[in-house]
Amino acid sequence: MTKPLTTKRASARRRPLVEPQSMGERYRTLVEHLPVGVYRTTPDGAFVEANPALARMLGCKNPPSLLRGNVKDFYVKRQDRSSHLKKLAVNPTYFTEFELRRADGRKFWVRDHCRAIKGPDGAVLHLDGILVDITERKTAERRLERVLRELRLTNEKLESLTQSDELTGLQNRRGFFTLGLQQMKIAKRLKKQIYLVFLDIDHLKHVNDTHGHPVGDQLLQNVAAILKGTLRESDVIARIGGDEFAVLAMRSKGSGERALVSRIEAGVRAFRMSKLRRFRLSVSMGVVRIDPRKYSLLDDFLAHADFLMYQQKRQKE
Repeated sequence: MTKPLTTKRASARRRPLVEPQSMGERYRTLVEHLPVGVYRTTPDGAFVEANPALARMLGCKNPPSLLRGNVKDFYVKRQDRSSHLKKLAVNPTYFTEFELRRADGRKFWVRDHCRAIKGPDGAVLHLDGILVDITERKTAERRLERVLRELRLTNEKLESLTQSDELTGLQNRRGFFTLGLQQMKIAKRLKKQIYLVFLDIDHLKHVNDTHGHPVGDQLLQNVAAILKGTLRESDVIARIGGDEFAVLAMRSKGSGERALVSRIEAGVRAFRMSKLRRFRLSVSMGVVRIDPRKYSLLDDFLAHADFLMYQQKRQKE
């Protein structure tokens, strides 16, 4: 017996046909399984559509429970929403990052990729967008900012240590030149005079040799206290080495070097008159007036003031 012939067409007719998904069904399936939040809202904030990932992101049980709420309820800062809408009124698409609050109160950061759907009259009908949770990235950024801030503060502290004299607490030579340059720029802008005082303690070597270096150190600290106590807080005061001090003082025209020197001399005299002082403190000074408009090098003025100080010291011998 011969077998009946079957054709491919006949075999195909016997197989059950599977209806292909429509374009709309495929889109809905894709949106439901996306790991990011997908939404459609009205300009007033009412949810029109939301996928499961968005519901989970906002701490809701499912999309229907989310649709009963308003997007405004999830903003940490209401002004973020207002700012967003203003941008979308001008540009059809807008990307931004802001903070949201879940239904349980927990805050998290999102990046919003939003598009405004407008009607024929140009008014916004809907806002379509995708929300991506970027909390991990923001946390890492904040941690990095904190570390960088701590590093900057540490560097500033180290910088201040490298510019200050450990014994007296005044600026050291490096600090004097760093702050001195700033002082010169300010004086030039304010059209004021700058006076540089070079000061040296007389006979400090004799004190060290006779009474020891701790006593000499005490004298250095006393001079530093005198200068800080008699001069202005804005003046740059430094111990630039050994028993040498320098002062850079900005003054108005008319209150010249004599007034500045007199203040320092008065401070030294007050120190000598105290019954608690064991030694007769004496200092020598050289003063140079600097016109900031004709400024060249601070080193040159310092050398000139040093020369004038040395001349005064020789007159005491």
